[in-house]
Amino acid sequence: MNPGGIISYIEVCTFEKSSLQRGMNFHLNGGTSVILLSVRPGAPYEDRVEDNGKVLLYEGHDIPNKKDGPDSKIVDQPFRNSSGTLTQNGLFFEEAKSGNNELV
Repeated sequence: MNPGGIISYIEVCTFEKSSLQRGMNFHLNGGTSVILLSVRPGAPYEDRVEDNGKVLLYEGHDIPNKKDGPDSKIVDQPFRNSSGTLTQNGLFFEEAKSGNNELV
């Protein structure tokens, strides 16, 4: 894998020895975190990479869809679950703030 390179979903799963079912996967086997995104035309999310790979604009995790609940696309994505633990959004946010991270 090359830094900033694009690899397929299957390649990531094989490399990480994990079946990735979420877009944001914090500290998988060995502590690696993985964000899956699609920048293809017509992708369901408006994710993008800018500034020669230095900036990632990512929609993050939506709140779970609930019957008669609010539209998950218009509700702010919480940093904490109702139990008080950090959501995937919160985990990635705290890691980014710490400065202890490397983008590959």
